Amino acid sequence: MAEEASNADQSQDTSKPHGEEQQTDWEAKYREAVTHSREWEKRAKDNKAAADELQQLKEANMSEQQKAEARTAKLQKELDALKAEKQAGEWRSQVAAESGLPASLIVGDSLEAMQAHAKAIGEYVESRLPKTGIPKPTDGSVPPEDPRSKGADDLRHAFERINF
Repeated sequence: MAEEASNADQSQDTSKPHGEEQQTDWEAKYREAVTHSREWEKRAKDNKAAADELQQLKEANMSEQQKAEARTAKLQKELDALKAEKQAGEWRSQVAAESGLPASLIVGDSLEAMQAHAKAIGEYVESRLPKTGIPKPTDGSVPPEDPRSKGADDLRHAFERINF
């Protein structure tokens, strides 16, 4: 038992060299980290100022033609973005008319992606609809109906049946 007690004392002594407790000066470490952080912050601000000054010098040295080309490139980029947005809106409207879904539910970056998304939504809604037992005509004759009202009715019925 005496040996166990001396072993326990020795294991405690190994964590404290010479029986003294080593304490970390956290406040000094914090001050050192803050000083270091402030130094890098100052360097970053100096670099930003130098980069801005360099950009101004480059712009001042540009000829009128180069400035016009830069403005044209910027405007062309904006025009392309607006055209893409308009095209996506047209595709969304087309798919909404075809599927009977609201345009706000249709997403995608191409016509095919939008059609696939609308099809997936339609299949999901159909799977959630109650089975009425009314057989579909097999001769291909389907009574004409407004596809927009059918899609809205289907969605309304589907959401009425879902328990949130």
